[in-house]
Amino acid sequence: MKTNNLTILQEAIAQAYVRTGVGSEAYKEAGYSYTNKSDKSIHECASRVLNNVKVAARVKELQSEVAAIAKEKFQITSEEMLRQLDLFRKARIDEYVEYCEFEYPVTTTTGTGKSKITTTTIEKRTELRLKTFDKLTPEQKSCIEGIKQTKYGIEIKLHGKEWSIEKINKHIGFYEKDNEQKNPGSDFKTPEEREQRIAELKAKMGL
Repeated sequence: MKTNNLTILQEAIAQAYVRTGVGSEAYKEAGYSYTNKSDKSIHECASRVLNNVKVAARVKELQSEVAAIAKEKFQITSEEMLRQLDLFRKARIDEYVEYCEFEYPVTTTTGTGKSKITTTTIEKRTELRLKTFDKLTPEQKSCIEGIKQTKYGIEIKLHGKEWSIEKINKHIGFYEKDNEQKNPGSDFKTPEEREQRIAELKAKMGL
């Protein structure tokens, strides 16, 4: 059986790749056999499938459809999307914490019986704590993927740097042909074309 001139598995991996952006994950999600295969082998198999001419064309078609829907529904441009991804890439965990000084009462007891003396002194201690939300900029807040309460306190998770870099690279066609994670259907034939596209995007983004 075929869909859009592709086999069912090829159509499935094209859709999964557009959704996840990760070749190996798309390969497994689509239903290809990966039992007993190493991560490297899965990457290589996914790469071969995604660089099939028909699959690459379908990926490009789906990406265009998604971009058109996003632009119409959310009024977002590719430059705005890249700007947000760049914020994810640059986010640093040290921007979300601060050293705070606190005063703690410390009670000590000396002597015994009637000679026992109890004294309380105030000690200053410094702790590393998460900043309160009112101290974060809107840009910093947008980089937070999740927040949860643990038995040790509040835990925050930022959007992944590797994921963000990979998305940016795929958008601007930065991957070389032989890389494990490629950009199927890339229009960039030479490094010079890629550099020119990068310069144009940076100019639009004000970087």
